[in-house]
Amino acid sequence: MFDPITSAIIASAPALSGLDLDDLPKRLTQAFSEIVAARIELRGRKRDEPAEALLQTIREMQRLASAHESYVALLPDRDNRSAAAFVAASAHQVCLLGTYKPDGYVSYLDGASLSAEVCASLLFLIAEAHADAAECAKRISAPTDPERAVEAALLNAIRWLCLGRVHLVAAITVPELPIYAESSDTAVSALYLELLRGIKNLALRIQRRTDLPLEVGGIEPSANFFNRVKQLSIGQLDDIFGTGDPVFSLFPGPLHLANLLLAVDRDLVGSALSRIPTPDQVPDQDWWRIVKRMSGGRPFLWRNHMAAIDSGYLNKGVSAAISFPTGGGKSTLSELKIATALLREEKVMFLAPTHALVDQTARSLQKTFKTFDFEIFGDVADDSSDELIELPEAIVTTPERCLMLLTTQPEAFKDLGLVVFDECHLLHPRDVEKSRRSVDAMLALLNLSLVAPNADLLLLSAMMKNTDEIANWVGDLTGRNCLALNLAWKPTRQVRGTVVYAARRINELNEALTEARGKYPNKDAPKAVTDTLTARPFGFFGLLQTWATQDRRDYALLPLLSEEHALSTGTTKRKTWYLTPNGNHTSAVIAAAAAEADLKTLVFVQSVVFAESAVKEFRALDSRDPVTLNEAELDLYRIASEEMGGAGFCYISVDEHGKYSGGAAGHHSLLLREERLLHESLFRRADGIKVLFATSTLAQGMNLPSELVIIAGDSRFDPEKEKMAQLEAHELLNAAGRAGRAGENSQGMVLVVPSKVVEFDEEKGLINAHWMTLQSIFSQSDQCLEIDDPTTVLLDRIQAGTWGDAMSTYFVSRLPPADEDGSDGTLRSVLNKSLAAFKARQRGDEQWMEDRISAVFSARNQIPVAAEDGWLDRVSGLTGVGIESLRQIAAAFEPVETFESTDAAIATLLKWLMADPRRLFEVMRPENVDDFFGVAFGKLSIEEKAGYALPIIWDCLDAWMSGAPLKDIEAKYPNGDSGRCKHARHFVLRMVPDLAFFAGLPARLSAARHSDKGDEEALSIVLSTLGAAVREGCDSPEALAVRITSARRTTSRVAARAEFDLLKAYFPAGSWNETFEKTQERARNAKLIRAFVVP
Repeated sequence: MFDPITSAIIASAPALSGLDLDDLPKRLTQAFSEIVAARIELRGRKRDEPAEALLQTIREMQRLASAHESYVALLPDRDNRSAAAFVAASAHQVCLLGTYKPDGYVSYLDGASLSAEVCASLLFLIAEAHADAAECAKRISAPTDPERAVEAALLNAIRWLCLGRVHLVAAITVPELPIYAESSDTAVSALYLELLRGIKNLALRIQRRTDLPLEVGGIEPSANFFNRVKQLSIGQLDDIFGTGDPVFSLFPGPLHLANLLLAVDRDLVGSALSRIPTPDQVPDQDWWRIVKRMSGGRPFLWRNHMAAIDSGYLNKGVSAAISFPTGGGKSTLSELKIATALLREEKVMFLAPTHALVDQTARSLQKTFKTFDFEIFGDVADDSSDELIELPEAIVTTPERCLMLLTTQPEAFKDLGLVVFDECHLLHPRDVEKSRRSVDAMLALLNLSLVAPNADLLLLSAMMKNTDEIANWVGDLTGRNCLALNLAWKPTRQVRGTVVYAARRINELNEALTEARGKYPNKDAPKAVTDTLTARPFGFFGLLQTWATQDRRDYALLPLLSEEHALSTGTTKRKTWYLTPNGNHTSAVIAAAAAEADLKTLVFVQSVVFAESAVKEFRALDSRDPVTLNEAELDLYRIASEEMGGAGFCYISVDEHGKYSGGAAGHHSLLLREERLLHESLFRRADGIKVLFATSTLAQGMNLPSELVIIAGDSRFDPEKEKMAQLEAHELLNAAGRAGRAGENSQGMVLVVPSKVVEFDEEKGLINAHWMTLQSIFSQSDQCLEIDDPTTVLLDRIQAGTWGDAMSTYFVSRLPPADEDGSDGTLRSVLNKSLAAFKARQRGDEQWMEDRISAVFSARNQIPVAAEDGWLDRVSGLTGVGIESLRQIAAAFEPVETFESTDAAIATLLKWLMADPRRLFEVMRPENVDDFFGVAFGKLSIEEKAGYALPIIWDCLDAWMSGAPLKDIEAKYPNGDSGRCKHARHFVLRMVPDLAFFAGLPARLSAARHSDKGDEEALSIVLSTLGAAVREGCDSPEALAVRITSARRTTSRVAARAEFDLLKAYFPAGSWNETFEKTQERARNAKLIRAFVVP
């Protein structure tokens, strides 16, 4: 489970007799695997003593820890002290994991010894493994007895230092020296008190920008305190017994702690975040304020952070492609880079692939910069209407949303100084033909580089394999230096395994299944048969970071459950039966055992249906006490319940006492925002739920405290091919990377439940061939994906003249038309910046790109243009909507002052669509419509689809904008889902954004036309807010104003509508072309008037 760099560090530890250093990473991994697997198998049952086999493992680890810890303490100047410290700390950590601590356990420091968790935490600091130190320090528990005040203060200081809370250490009150009856006890306390003063000074130095001489306000070096204790802890007494032999007075506890602290002191200050030099073009005092704020929670830089900073990463004009493995500290580096841009008064665009990650990132940035006056929005839509926007200092949004903003208001991006693209492997083309995500992501990046040529680019992905190539492309794109940061080191580790079964048992079941097939005429195996198909699951774990070998010694076979569980069956086309792994059930059973062992477990499943089915099954397996929601969680539950139209439509059920008894929750694309935040909050809490069943969206960079990750199936159903398809390597590895989290659970376990039953014959050393498929995936590191340009295949199709497919047509429509002089200058600039063009230049094949630019330009010219209306061409090129359609929409909304209501404007859009329902797919993403109506719908012709879909979509939109809850929207869908309202959820989450884009076209067309003519725009408030009204679910500018001016994150759309219904009679009159700010002012006045009229 150790990466190559960490394995090399371990191998450089001191050579001890009988210890194979090259084999040591495997032995540490096996010991960790044995203990975690045993915890799952025991289901959390406590034992005073571990089982005999585990006891031997723990004793071995204790010997290993003691030997290397002594080396660090006695020989602190040796070059390999860091390696010895890491080995000792890791061995201690394994022992702590396998040793039961009773309730009320208190760590200790006495005259003779120290608690293992204290030693391990400091040893990790010595090894520069700050995340491991923070995790281990959470085990340190200080006494509350006033008689042990010195010991308690010192333990807390060590705990806080390792946790990175140096401000608490610096502020600690040094207690008075207690006087005990035994003078030796008083001496021990005096020594520990001196060590406390040293740690306090160390914390003060960590918070300083530089060290000053003592005479001008400097701080006495911590080493002085530690050395004094070292000298006082051992002393020679001359011949006190009259024998001529020296006698030594020794205090081993303080002496050992002083030695460890001296080793900590050597390098810790040098890794302090506060010591980062001020980057160029950044005000010095402002930089100090930023790093001082950031160092409050993360005072230490990791080795990969320091390497990046030393290479000039923070300087203006330096971009970077970062492919550190999952958990490798990309977030810290991105926040430092963002800080430099904001302090240079430049704006920042942060792209994240999912709304969940947008929310998480926005919250993280807001927390980091909360003491500054920077505006950081989770999305522009959160705080603006569809009028011309001015970007905040930092905006976090999806690439699709960014492209939409670039489409309509490119001028808003002119002050960008930094573009951050998290999970940038989204650029890689997907096999799913109908998905535009990778194309939109590439177009967004290319257009950003055009409208903000001076912006630095920061591309982040743990999956990126071709980092050097991507960095060279970005350097070519910007014309400036771009660093390739791809250090394979990571602070978290995962031991990865797969669920297997004993070959003998599987053979028995196969024979029984064959025999039963002859007895039953059923197509599928009946329950009487399937109930007998039980087997005990084992974990087959790789002891190396990757499954690179087929050497049995590199793997461990460990039991996962003490009992058998049910497998299932499938039926072939020839009507024979075969065993299947019953993957979701297997995952739920193992997750339940892990939950009882107090392990935070994240289970990845392949669909929303599977996620909720697994949650339901888990409830029957879980015996843990209910979780009481806190105030913030109750608010989220209330908002979601109001939005849905009742608590019964939510995915979890909370009782009248605010308790949730499910034990697990789901995380998937059909959750409302408030539900998603609620489920995440319940899982993050130490006293919350232990299991989260999630779909793949959670693998996209989300940080959750998972000790165990279970991947339920290595394949998914492909609706296009109507069969199961193997998941790609980067999908599985990205999910696996969620196990463990720096500072929380640095060591994690990953279990794959294969999509086929995998049996293992221990005696013969044979394993099912399907394991080889998994091995081909897990033999790779996290950095496994060669990111390619999604436009390459489209360019090839267009050049070959076979571009009639929807994706190629969409791509061509999003490219700029000919310049005013008829040339291809703008289009050429966009395409020449692409990764595809860069690769062609690198291989010396410029003609390849020239041919494709010519073909694309020709294809683009086949799209009708409006020679007399150049503004229509620009809007069409940016939106992907055809010229003729835009012309008709613009004409339908003339004159603008005639639209006195939102309903009238929506009716006009509907009338335009009804004239030719096929237009629906020009303004909405076809995949969103197809997914809304299901598989059978996807087989209809375009005309049939449009004719069937349009009336239903419009009924749903009408209900949405009238403030109806989702249960009422679901009623508009034929044979809707009365349980969770899944169609209404899909409509709101996936289709409303598309409809909002469509509804915003009239205002955008009007703005483009007036800008082209140089006229002052006179746009009605109805049209200027139409897109926002659709997005927010409001049927008038006034209703939208109430929605926006309400506390939106604590008020549901339904509640906001109810508030508007109370206020609408009190609205003062407004003008047809007032600004939205004026409408909001009228909303505030309506509230004041009603408050006066209605006491």
